[in-house]
Amino acid sequence: MRTAIAFVVGLSLALVAHAQTLTVADRQSSHAYTTKELLADPATRDVTVDDIVYHRTMTYRAIPAAKLLKRTKTGVDDYVQARATDDFSIAIPARLLELESADTGAFVAIEDPAARWPSLPQAKNKESAGPFYIVWRTGRTAEISSEYWAYKLAALTVTDSPYKRWPGLAVDASVAATSPVRRGLDRFVAVCMACHRFHGEGEGTQGPDLGTPMNPVDYFQPQALRKLLRDPASVRHWPDQKMPAFSADSLSDADIDAIVAWLSYKARQRR
Repeated sequence: MRTAIAFVVGLSLALVAHAQTLTVADRQSSHAYTTKELLADPATRDVTVDDIVYHRTMTYRAIPAAKLLKRTKTGVDDYVQARATDDFSIAIPARLLELESADTGAFVAIEDPAARWPSLPQAKNKESAGPFYIVWRTGRTAEISSEYWAYKLAALTVTDSPYKRWPGLAVDASVAATSPVRRGLDRFVAVCMACHRFHGEGEGTQGPDLGTPMNPVDYFQPQALRKLLRDPASVRHWPDQKMPAFSADSLSDADIDAIVAWLSYKARQRR
């Protein structure tokens, strides 16, 4: 019994230690940063943001994401896959993370073990957004998806773009450049793929696959699907519901229409 208890305690401590290490990697190399190391970095500073997760102004000790990516090699079209300890995973254009400015851009906030952040809203176990959290000081522009505010961060990995990694998402070349179908694909990648796969393509595991066995447009009335994308709780409730409501600032009505257009396009391809 004592051996079993010691093993469980040791494993718990190992998981805590792992969670307080941020791995930054590209295709050839990898570096692990500890909380202590990042807090002591000269580039780390106080950063105040209009936090869309905590829904209030927050001040963090944070380091510019561009500084963390200095050691990595990125191509023009590369993305950075941000992976969290709770299996959340989102691909962020590397060019957005590499924008370096004293006051704007992306920062990685670092939770000081001696000064824990507040519990996340509606968190059942009172957990915070730490130990690491991507925050933004660029305003609520359409290019900065709400999903790019990746908390409980564990790793940043340089990868090919989602369009290259998962060609099954693609739109045929015959589709006009101005078609909402193309905009829908872009918004699906930026907003939905953090939690959902499509026909098995993607890394998201927190929500159902939206291509298999059926496409949502095949079993939702159009207006109900739009309401679900805006605010799932307005349509139905289910155990362990995780999908949040999206404000018009983070996902416009036109964006929702475009996502539905892309889903409809992909459904027609299978028929």
